[in-house]
Amino acid sequence: MNRREATGGPDPELVALAGRLLDTLDEFADEIASAIEARVEFYATRSAVSAGDLRQSVRGNLEFVLRSLHEDRFADVSAARTTGALRAEQGVPLSVVMAAFRILFSRIWHSLVLQSRAQEQVSDQALVDAASDLWSAHDTFAEEMAAAHRETTMALVLRNEGERSALVGALLEGRPLHETSVWDVADVLRLPRRGPFVVVAAESVQLAQEALPGIENRLRARRIGSAWRLMPDAQIGIVRFEDDADLDPLTSTLRASARSRIGISPPYAALTETAAALRFARIALASTVAGAPHVTMFDDFPLAVAAVSAPEAMQRVRQAVLGPILDLPAEQGKVLLDTLAAWRDSGGSASDAAGVLFCHPNTVRHRLRRIESATGRSLSDPRATAEILIALEAALLGVHGDRPPSH
Repeated sequence: MNRREATGGPDPELVALAGRLLDTLDEFADEIASAIEARVEFYATRSAVSAGDLRQSVRGNLEFVLRSLHEDRFADVSAARTTGALRAEQGVPLSVVMAAFRILFSRIWHSLVLQSRAQEQVSDQALVDAASDLWSAHDTFAEEMAAAHRETTMALVLRNEGERSALVGALLEGRPLHETSVWDVADVLRLPRRGPFVVVAAESVQLAQEALPGIENRLRARRIGSAWRLMPDAQIGIVRFEDDADLDPLTSTLRASARSRIGISPPYAALTETAAALRFARIALASTVAGAPHVTMFDDFPLAVAAVSAPEAMQRVRQAVLGPILDLPAEQGKVLLDTLAAWRDSGGSASDAAGVLFCHPNTVRHRLRRIESATGRSLSDPRATAEILIALEAALLGVHGDRPPSH
């Protein structure tokens, strides 16, 4: 259906005016493009959109609008969609493109009015009708352009995020990269080319679910750059912290967001060291008991880290040192292990451990003697104490064990 069938048709003289503007299409497009450059600062710089590109876009949209007036049919909006998609790819903000469209339609209306007055054959009512048609076309063109701009922007975001995720994966997997390509990777990830970096491993509560939703934006607000990848069991991030000596802003942000265990690797200098750092971050994550949110730096708990670093070896250590206790009935073994852990956490004080366990200090001392007797190791001997405590870490963390951790 054409516009004549829908509205009764425009004034014939307006149709003729649109035809005259079509006859000067190239000159008219140049005039409008110059007006856009003069009034919209973004286009004046020509940094993203060249003068030729702008004129071509103006000409395409102008021709479709004028033909819709001249040929009495609904406007073809394909040029508007092409403009919207192209400007999104060029990084031109939507508001800037909208401003250019307003100037385009304003100049068309201005030229129609000037020519109608010169001809003195167009009624005021016809001009009012023409204005309604023209601004209706503006709304249609602008809506289609904006829709194409948003669709393309979203596609670019998804493509860029996919590329970033793939590059994070390449670093985490330790794929060989030449120094020049490492710089390119840093640019794509929006990270500095040199560290210090850390790897953060956040345990997923459910399969392939982000453990730290929105963490990249929260860190960016604290001037901390990062890039993330979601894996089936964890959300992994490469983080470049701002202050070379201060990880507190990072750890405090992670603690505020933590839903599960989080491990942080030691700092490292070059992105090529990321794969090794990931292993340390995963070890730090595993060095705390599952089930409660906790942020652990690899260097903070060396005993726990050692206990999970070599699980096969630690299984043997645990059994060799604590086997007689682990072989006791479950509740008796748990009481002794809990007492040993409380004594360790209380700095070797039986009295302080008793306060934690709500029992008499002599009860703690009695249990410690039972541990010494069962293990054949004295807690007054530094070497024996170290062996008992590292075996305790392995037992509490359930390193390849059949019995669940006690706490």
